[in-house]
Amino acid sequence: MRKAARILLVLVSVINGVAGLMTGTLFIASPSGSLMGWEPLVSVVRTLPLADIFFRDLMWIGIAMLLVLAIPNAAAAVMLIRRAPGQYAACIIAGALLMLWTGFELVFMYNVAAVAYFMIGALSVLCAAWLHRGAAQRST
Repeated sequence: MRKAARILLVLVSVINGVAGLMTGTLFIASPSGSLMGWEPLVSVVRTLPLADIFFRDLMWIGIAMLLVLAIPNAAAAVMLIRRAPGQYAACIIAGALLMLWTGFELVFMYNVAAVAYFMIGALSVLCAAWLHRGAAQRST
């Protein structure tokens, strides 16, 4: 069971790290969303709080994706693969950030994908906490 939980954490971390990096980079490179065909998303984000400052286009969302999704998940993936100390804490942080990101999405732009990602974040946090607790008990 522990092996399955680790595999899940590695997969989620790698997939979210790569997806966050690619999407964030594309949003920064093309704030209109044209590189991904997401131009309609711009009109949706213009209705968000602080739209005049942060949501005129997708650039700030791209920057946030890099900082909130790509970097934490990539760091967690590397730590898991290297079996570094703090690997499960990194996964808890990355999972919690994913839940915060999708929670914001659910409040302001409800979509089914956000529900699925929220559940994946919650499952990641639970698995990482369980593995962290087990590792702490085995080391004492």
